[in-house]
Amino acid sequence: MAGKRQHYVPRLLQRGFLAELDGERIWLHRAGGAARLVGIKDVGTEDWFYSRKGAPGELTLDDAITAFEQDLGKDVAILRTTPPGTSIEPGLAARITVHLVMRTAHLRQTIEHGIDGITNEIETLFTDPMRLGAMMGIDSPMLASAVTEAISSTAQDLVPTGFPAPLSERLLSFFVRERGSELAAQAAATLTPMFPTLFKDLASRVRDSHNAIVAKPLDDHGWVKALTGFHWTIEAGVDLILPDAVALARETGHSLAPLLFTTAADAELILLPVAHDRILVGRRDTATDVDLTTYNAQAAASCQGFFVAASEFDAEGLSATIGSGPAQALAASIAESVHDAEAARRDHDGTDLPRAQPRTFALADFSYCVTLHDFGDDVLAQEYAAILQSVVGALSRDIPLHDLDGVTIAADYGDALAKLDRGDPDLPPVASGALGYGIGVAKPVTVVRDGKPKSHLVLAAGIAAAWTSDDTDLRASSLHLLIKMLAGIAHGTRYADVPPFTPDAMGRELHLAVAHATNGYWSAKQAAFVDPDQGENYADLVITSLDFARNEIGAARARMADDSDVGEASLIALECVSAALNHVADWLGHRDGLAPDQPFAGDDLAARLAPSGLDHWLALFGRDLAASYGEDGAIDLAVVTTLSRHVERLFWSLGIYCWPEGDDIRCVVSDRPLAPLLLPGIDILEDVPKFAPASPNFQLPYDGENVLQ
Repeated sequence: MAGKRQHYVPRLLQRGFLAELDGERIWLHRAGGAARLVGIKDVGTEDWFYSRKGAPGELTLDDAITAFEQDLGKDVAILRTTPPGTSIEPGLAARITVHLVMRTAHLRQTIEHGIDGITNEIETLFTDPMRLGAMMGIDSPMLASAVTEAISSTAQDLVPTGFPAPLSERLLSFFVRERGSELAAQAAATLTPMFPTLFKDLASRVRDSHNAIVAKPLDDHGWVKALTGFHWTIEAGVDLILPDAVALARETGHSLAPLLFTTAADAELILLPVAHDRILVGRRDTATDVDLTTYNAQAAASCQGFFVAASEFDAEGLSATIGSGPAQALAASIAESVHDAEAARRDHDGTDLPRAQPRTFALADFSYCVTLHDFGDDVLAQEYAAILQSVVGALSRDIPLHDLDGVTIAADYGDALAKLDRGDPDLPPVASGALGYGIGVAKPVTVVRDGKPKSHLVLAAGIAAAWTSDDTDLRASSLHLLIKMLAGIAHGTRYADVPPFTPDAMGRELHLAVAHATNGYWSAKQAAFVDPDQGENYADLVITSLDFARNEIGAARARMADDSDVGEASLIALECVSAALNHVADWLGHRDGLAPDQPFAGDDLAARLAPSGLDHWLALFGRDLAASYGEDGAIDLAVVTTLSRHVERLFWSLGIYCWPEGDDIRCVVSDRPLAPLLLPGIDILEDVPKFAPASPNFQLPYDGENVLQ
């Protein structure tokens, strides 16, 4: 009869496991305690589990269940006395199984625990700035696709204000990547107080959902249809237990689990104990083997809170395993779901460019020449050659230097570069490439020898002279420069097989300005140990190069005939920004080549860049350069091909704004650089001039190594 105490494991089923008929008592096993002999009226029950007391004449869910189970109880009683091996009508077996499973607290508790676990994971995810930021892709070279879609939508909203969508997208994307950690922290702080209200009344909503499942006509359950296709029999058992999950299922190749922890399509075996010595068995294939020797152990592990039996099983230790199956399955399922969700949000529309593996090489003898271009004698040449050989010999054990053609040391550095025999008449003479704020002192030059490309290093005589200086700092600085140049040559050899790629419209114009940054980063990283304080020189070059760029671009802007005359200014900007990016890459590689958190002279570069709003960009550029190399040393072209974005970022800091428009690049040269954290208030011309493409003979020469004047 329906009432306040409502059984979710019905007594009609428990009666098959009675230890004492008088008083209808049964052994109740719970985790963490000894088995107790209790009356079945107190087992598997909870006050108002399905429904509150109804109004006079109102039929409650508990009333409906009680009425339905009057006939069900007779069917279960018949099953208990049915001889083993007897076939059972599939429709009847399926309806009995599904009804008894669906009404259990095991199902409701599973839903509650699952939702609690998921909501806890969601709350942790969205209130943890690190995880939230990772899901947004702010610590990755590419933002998550969901973030880029949101940015694109926002950019379209700005179009009516006169702001071109492609430019808005680029500005917003960079802002999110630069300040993403702060945005994630702010978002987490905003969301944290909201979660308690988001999931309030969760228990009552789960209860209502469970009741809706129980109230649903059995024939409408997909499980009934699926299990009707099984072959059902009654089989004999010995001292079987009744888990609170009631019925168990086994998928191919797996252990028994609560029925609803499996899928109907994959289940091959269903077990529903109806008495301590009888079990209802459903097989998808009649040939499926049924071994009940481990049934009790697997059934106990599948319980949520308890199992009952006609005997006590304390000696077997089954109670200790209660909850282990559902808990592990839920935890694994939740972890997998959250991981998949995080991964899906992190997904980006990156290119399918390959990763370029470094060439393998074996240590072998090789030769190179040492030449004094315009000074000294054989004795001095041999002295320098001995120093070079000691350095080259030591380095060549770890990095490939067999493509080193030779080293030319010159008092007139520019003349040596111009007169160097490059081995191919089609290769033009080389110039220093140093801009007005510096003096070139070292440069590797590509030459051709016997039809193969090699690298020839040209050094200023003052660098070589410092190798034997009594000044320790000067000697360390000059040797550091030599090792960095040699490491740069080795980098070219290691990654000689990097395949070509086709950049987009912006990349075609801007990538050359950052093409040498990866080489500079890697080689500076290799050389950092020689002179840690070299970081100060790199930092000074960064600051000086940016000041030089502002002055040069400002002068070019003053010479513009009108707003469409962007040709000279854009070419000067490319040249200046290329030099600045190379200096920054050197500083970043130097920093990353030292021990983590090791202080060094020049480590205050971020603070020095803060007034121009480039301090956060510095960290971002460092992450992207580091991400250009995988743990296996391979170059990730999907990252390298996006480095031209950093050319744009420095352009903005100098008042130059470019964006793609079809196959063209539009460009504004403004006197208003991008302010920290703010979008620039630049005027967008109705007829914005195109970015002036470089002439066929224009190059952004790698300026090698230079020092401040």
